[in-house]
Order: sequence, then structure tokens, then C-alpha cells
Amino acid sequence: MGFYSIDTLYKQSADWEVEWNEEHGYYIIDNYYENPEAILEHFEKRDIPLWKYTEERETKNSIDYIDARIVDKIGHPTRLQHNAMERVLGLCRQKWHKHHYDYSDLIEVNCFKTINITDNKYQHYPHIDGKFSDPDDSAVINQLIYLDKEEDGGTAVYECAWTVSNQEHHGLLQKVEDMMDLSYIIPAKFNRCVLFTGNKMHGAYINDYNKYKDNWRYSQVQFLHPQNKILFNEH
Repeated sequence: MGFYSIDTLYKQSADWEVEWNEEHGYYIIDNYYENPEAILEHFEKRDIPLWKYTEERETKNSIDYIDARIVDKIGHPTRLQHNAMERVLGLCRQKWHKHHYDYSDLIEVNCFKTINITDNKYQHYPHIDGKFSDPDDSAVINQLIYLDKEEDGGTAVYECAWTVSNQEHHGLLQKVEDMMDLSYIIPAKFNRCVLFTGNKMHGAYINDYNKYKDNWRYSQVQFLHPQNKILFNEH
């Protein structure tokens, strides 16, 4: 059994390439981690538990595809980790909520492979984080970091004003565009972080499923929750 330092493995790069998409209102941060190759190697060495899976109900998970998730608890958050998140939140405060955000001390990574699905009419079940009625300056911010080298697809945002009942535990992949119109795709790229509000219907998007037959699709996720309290050390 080996060991590693969370501070070292998940150290942010000093050379971010930040772009704000004015049309759709999201950030792209390229070159997010200092050593994404080491993170990818770390993922590839470990077993990953199936996500939202129980043997007590029928599911296509592990039959038509593999939907799994890494959920690592940061047992002792450090000042370095706090400062790294403040760097992210500084960008959020420029465009959305101006004050404090809460977030979990977890490292969560969505891990996906296909087994039988190759038709890209099937996409990940869409959802919202929060409510459609949440204004952008008080909406949950989604932070996604793409960490596979296939660089296929990305995150789809759909035109939809009604909430879809989330049945992904029965079948993660659905013919989504039969239910709603695709608005735009935030493109995936290795070691790219994206920040966007969760008050719009969205979901993972894959163009070519064949790329994920032998390779995992990895996307790290964090949710940044605006808080009404104002901290004295905020500027």
C-alpha cells in the first residue's frame, strides 16, 4: 500500500489560462492542476465503487455501461487547500455571489465507461443543481474538472423550463434530445476546469462512445454554495 499528499497531488497550477464566456456565462480555466498526469495515474491504479448502485433493484449500470464515483474524504483540510479554493472563489465573486461560499471537504470524481452503448443519441440524464428560479448571483456554482485525455464532448446545457424526474439509478443514459433541445456544449479538455451556475438543465455529453470503451471518462466535481453570511476577512 502506498501513500500520497493531497496538497501535492492536487496542487493547482500557477499558470492558469482563464476565459470568461460572455454569451453563455461560464468560466474556462485551462492548465488547472500542476501535475494532472500524476492525478490520472492515481485514478488508474485504484478500484472504483459503482455509483447509486444496489443489488436490490434492476439497473443497467455494469451491464450497458459503468457509472462509478471516487469519493475521498479530506480528513484534515489544510491552509493550502483553503487558499486554493479561495483562488477559485475569487473568480466566482467577480461574476456571481460576492461573499462566502460553502463547499464539501470531498474529492469527488465521476467515472464512466460504456459497455454496449455507442449511439450518441443516448446522453447522461440531465438535472439541475438548485432551482430554475435561483438568480445567478445566488445559484449553486458547479465546478467540473475534466481529467481524461480523450477530450470528447463535455457538459451539455439544455433548453428546458421544467424539472425532469431523475431516474438515473435505473438508467443513466437516455435519448435526452427527444425530451428537450440542446442549447450548447461546454467543451471538455484534459486538465480543464469549468465554472457555471447549476440553475440550468445540464448533463455530461459524449460525442464518441467508442473512446470510452477502453478508457475512463473522468470529471471531478465540486459544488459551491453561496451563503448570506459575510466574513470579516472578505474583501
